[in-house]
Amino acid sequence: MRATPVLLLLVPCAVAANQPTFTYAVPANTAIAAMAVDAAGNTYLTGSTTSSSFPATAGALQTQFSGGTCEVLAAFHGGQLMIPCTDAFVIKLDPAGNVLFETYFGGNGSQTGASAICVDASGNVYLGGTTSPNTVSQPDTFPVTAGAAFTNVADGGGFIAKLNSSGTALVYSTLLPVNPPALALQQRAVAMAIDPAGEVYIATTTVGALPFPTTPGAFQPAPPPANPNGSGVVAKLNASGSAMLYATYLSGNGLSIPQGIAIDAAGDAFVAGFTQAADFPVTPGAFLTGYFPSAEYMEFVTKLNPQGTGLVYSTFLGATLNYRSDIKVDAQGGGYVSAQGGAELSSGGYLSHLSADGSALVYSTYIPSTIALSLDLDSAGSAFVAGGSGMAVLAASPGAYQSGLVGNTGDVIAAKFTPNGQSAGATYAYVSPTSGLGPLIAVAPNGAIMLAEGDPQMTVISVFPWLTVQNAASGVAGTVAPGEIVTLRGYGLGPASVTVASSQAPVDQLGGTQVTFGGVAAPVFSAQSEQVTVQVPWEIAGQTSTEVVVTYNGGPPAGASASVPVVVSTAAPGIFAVANSDGTLSSPSNPAKAGGFITIYGTGGGVTNPLGITGGLWPITASLPTLTLPISVSIGGTNAIVLYAGSAPTLESGYFQINVALPSGLQTSSVNLVVKVGGSSSLAVPISIQ
Repeated sequence: MRATPVLLLLVPCAVAANQPTFTYAVPANTAIAAMAVDAAGNTYLTGSTTSSSFPATAGALQTQFSGGTCEVLAAFHGGQLMIPCTDAFVIKLDPAGNVLFETYFGGNGSQTGASAICVDASGNVYLGGTTSPNTVSQPDTFPVTAGAAFTNVADGGGFIAKLNSSGTALVYSTLLPVNPPALALQQRAVAMAIDPAGEVYIATTTVGALPFPTTPGAFQPAPPPANPNGSGVVAKLNASGSAMLYATYLSGNGLSIPQGIAIDAAGDAFVAGFTQAADFPVTPGAFLTGYFPSAEYMEFVTKLNPQGTGLVYSTFLGATLNYRSDIKVDAQGGGYVSAQGGAELSSGGYLSHLSADGSALVYSTYIPSTIALSLDLDSAGSAFVAGGSGMAVLAASPGAYQSGLVGNTGDVIAAKFTPNGQSAGATYAYVSPTSGLGPLIAVAPNGAIMLAEGDPQMTVISVFPWLTVQNAASGVAGTVAPGEIVTLRGYGLGPASVTVASSQAPVDQLGGTQVTFGGVAAPVFSAQSEQVTVQVPWEIAGQTSTEVVVTYNGGPPAGASASVPVVVSTAAPGIFAVANSDGTLSSPSNPAKAGGFITIYGTGGGVTNPLGITGGLWPITASLPTLTLPISVSIGGTNAIVLYAGSAPTLESGYFQINVALPSGLQTSSVNLVVKVGGSSSLAVPISIQ
């Protein structure tokens, strides 16, 4: 069964040269402590504010500042000086940097602020942070929901809260019975991760007489007896926020401050932080089991089992400073840690990738940052780091967003490393006139990075930092598949004005732009300075990685060039369009007919049998090339019957076509469609059914 082919034009949008995709000026007297990006490319910000004029949106959970006055001091020449308390906040920005919602979060307690933010698949927002009773003897108004795990503000100074996806209501809010020391409060007092079930994993620090209520069988049921300075705590909160599934101490006889937490698919918790405890718990066979005698602090990485009852492994990583550190985990269970170096690194930090069993380093590399590093990981296991540049020297990649310093304090350095430690891009970025405690970084699905920096006025920018390869249909970056049509984003990649191939078939050189994958020419559909659309050669099938090289006007010195290594996957599906059974494009005004069939046009479906011809058109033959990997299509959560999956006759060989019968019983409304090829799924696209 064939549907009428739909001609899909691949013409780039015009983008101003070397400008951020967006710039967002954070409201005055507001500090960002954590940032996250969801699957749709929305950006979430949290931290603390003392502003009574924070621009909370209409209908938000909390539209008025409730921090009040925390302290009254005698002012010069008589009178009184009112010191305001802080509220936490949440800001959600769309992919273009427009505000979707802004809300305060807090009561009249002293110094309420969030240091962690996560977002689940439904868009619910999770906050982790600290609060404490106010200092002016007023009844505390911190928002705690009925049935929460801990409800008495006198019991401790931490909190976990879950907001709905529109930022208009609390799902739950619970206190945490912890008292983080000042050093933890200066960096990251509460770290947090969430699993698909909505359970929250927490890493924090507590000090003083107030004990944290550990659970039966916990790995470390009580803090070490000779540690008055602060002990680490790791806990798991159930999905309703009503009880701890486990809670354990994680410390030695010395200050131990967790700074980051991540989880794997099995529910193991990976915790990173710094310690002064020479007897911090480490495991036999771990990468590094001894504390450096000369170190002021040592970085640690610990993997806890899903029950919180034992260590899978625990290791020191090296000397560090008492700065923020981050940890992420890839699909293979490898831990990635960013930390500022100790005395051995007079100026700079390091990014280390630990093996899945914690026994060895896959790689570890120096990062020339003058202040705390920030870390994120993309779906392919590539690590993105950002740090303050100061006067640090970084070799920016050809075609980078910014090749050198603009100012001395507000510049950020950002770099990308493949899973095996190969450099995959580096850039400077001028974010703010001043620097704060260190920049934050988050990676969007399309390969753009969000950077936040500044003190006292913070700024968030979104940029494509270096040559970035995206699926041309979905915009998702990370991996490429043989035959896929991709969009290359960067700078100096082609002519200032868009040049488009004169025929439906692409050409090997267009407007002075040439592209290769592993030395094989990639046919070019369109070329412009910051955006080039090409087909990945079918010839890279079977490889696990390849080098993309873009050359414009022959390369330097007269022209320009850029290159980047990319991971090759068997499939990376994206959906261009869906056609109804009559061949017209499906849309809300032209919905598919219930009981009929639809045709899906996409790219990144992987190899076909027989293999496509790079740059060629699919022929109309009695026996059409078909996709070789298993295909499934979900519509409204129901698997559809796949009638055909293979080439799209008369279209360029980078396109695939899948015909499916609509499942019976679908509601006549808008539903999500997802294509899965092998083990890779497309982004969901909405279709309307009548």
